[in-house]
Amino acid sequence: MRLGYTKAGGFFLILPVKIDISAEIPIYRQICEQIASLIKSGHLVEGEHLPPERELALQLNVARGTVKKAYEMLVMRRCVVASRGKGSIVASGAEVVPGNRHEQAAKKLSEAIAALEDLRFSYHEISDLFGSLLARREEEMSRFAIASVDCNPEALGIYQKQLAMLTHLSTSRILLTELREAVSPELMLAPFDLILTTANHFEELRKLVPGVSQKIVQVVVAPTQVTLIALARLENSGEVGVVHQSSRFLEIIMGWLKRSGFRGDSKGFNTVNSSAEEFASFIADKAVLVMPPGYTAQLHNDYLRLINRFRLNGGQVIDFDYQIERGSLLHLEELIKSTLNKSRK
Repeated sequence: MRLGYTKAGGFFLILPVKIDISAEIPIYRQICEQIASLIKSGHLVEGEHLPPERELALQLNVARGTVKKAYEMLVMRRCVVASRGKGSIVASGAEVVPGNRHEQAAKKLSEAIAALEDLRFSYHEISDLFGSLLARREEEMSRFAIASVDCNPEALGIYQKQLAMLTHLSTSRILLTELREAVSPELMLAPFDLILTTANHFEELRKLVPGVSQKIVQVVVAPTQVTLIALARLENSGEVGVVHQSSRFLEIIMGWLKRSGFRGDSKGFNTVNSSAEEFASFIADKAVLVMPPGYTAQLHNDYLRLINRFRLNGGQVIDFDYQIERGSLLHLEELIKSTLNKSRK
């Protein structure tokens, strides 16, 4: 690969990336897949810097936002890391996750079918067996109950969304204040197979419900890479507004804004018992709004119109997306499997 030079005298790699504007695949995805392929093949190695967004956009004659979206997808796939002042870097031990999960599923199923063919199962028997096992699995999972406990409703909504995608299980959301005020908190949590909470609340919850403390699982949570990148790119000259329901969520956002290096002004707006007129006044001088992901779906139409107008006028809306970290998820999946296996015996 060749080197290019910025106007400031720095240099960067010129990647052998080509785009097809006539293809049905979005341009940002074309860029993402080609860079991922370069990493997988070893042409880009750990610690190597990707070209700055502006330079790659100029090279490909596309909008900078298109390259930004491609880089964010590479971060989500864990083959690139990004940080303030350093740009986008090939991750340590990067494992390129295939972009098409349908292709992954088709490969696994094809291998399973081939193995059953070797055992001389007919296609009709394979179909019946697969249907029977799938129905049994659905029944087992439908009986498995998980509760997530936290001090703010915003975080509970985020955990529920992620667990639904990763474990295909429904999760009940319980505020810690509800347990503190309950006559019998143990009765509230007794029906659940697993009870999830964070390190901040783990010890308090164990003392609050000692009879079901063996079901409590501590998980590590943090903002997603996409969220951290968005916060790291904030301009200090603009004012940030944080939309929230609970004071605890506001504290969390303010803490992460500080960690990201943001030194501008930031203020919170609690939508509970507030009017659309008050919200319009709040966002009038804001450049950026930070809010829980999917929160707009819970807001009144008057709020939605104001947020859409805010976007059209050039304002930025950042979804502050929390996630359960990979190690905690793997541990959680093992616990679910273990519990299901015990119930079969």
